[in-house]
Amino acid sequence: MSERSLPDAHDPSESPVPTLPCAARRLVPHRPPMLLVERLLDKQDDHALVDAIAPDEGIFVDRLRGLAPEYFVEVIAQAMAAASGFDALEKGTPFGGGFLVGIDDCRWYGTAAGGETLRIELEKRFQFEAVTVMEGRVLGRGGCLASATVKVWETGKA
Repeated sequence: MSERSLPDAHDPSESPVPTLPCAARRLVPHRPPMLLVERLLDKQDDHALVDAIAPDEGIFVDRLRGLAPEYFVEVIAQAMAAASGFDALEKGTPFGGGFLVGIDDCRWYGTAAGGETLRIELEKRFQFEAVTVMEGRVLGRGGCLASATVKVWETGKA
């Protein structure tokens, strides 16, 4: 995945109120090669839509099996971080990041080719203080490639 000249997260030269679509690099602390999501496309209440480009090399690619199942969990978690980062920018509050603390009902249905555009659909199911639970689905040309319920502890919330 190539590094792009996108603004850094919370770059003071950027408008404080983000518009959509918004570069993920502005919303999450990750940087290449661990930045897996590209843009937050839409964010409405408890729903978000994010896109990613499937890598063709790196730690998440197995030459025989294609994308590793762990890639799909991580891309769902990063999509969740992008949605939270957007909310924080919109409210004018700092986004401190978070930690993946649980994965439930993770299913892997297929894989994607390197360079393929993927869509990550998220729906918030539960939030209590610093804990957020979201369901995520990764969609590609072959339909739903993976789904999981992800639990995150967001720092800076309590």
